[in-house]
Amino acid sequence: MTIRTPILALCLVLSSIPPALSKGGSVGNKHDPLDPSHVNALPLDVRQYVAGICKGRPVAQHDFATYSPQEKRWRINLEYLQCGVIGEYRRGNQCLDVDFVADGAHFRLVRKTYAACGF
Repeated sequence: MTIRTPILALCLVLSSIPPALSKGGSVGNKHDPLDPSHVNALPLDVRQYVAGICKGRPVAQHDFATYSPQEKRWRINLEYLQCGVIGEYRRGNQCLDVDFVADGAHFRLVRKTYAACGF
């Protein structure tokens, strides 16, 4: 009886503590894959190129831009960009990829290639 009473009291105390809520995402919490920060985080020269081809506010998926530090190269995959009508950057199942490389403090366009779309 002496052991049962403290155990019962402990169980009552523990059951009265509210459960901890997770600070991470939950199943019902959707994250929009299209995000303007994927464009806004790019170097100015690359952002200006994107602004020049867009008819509206650019938003992009995570795979829109990749950076290779060894080559100092940004690869831009336009199939992951949305900003109005950019249909001229797609040819059937091929999408335009553009590369920018560091040129001093700036980045310059060095390549435009159509490749199989990644979506």
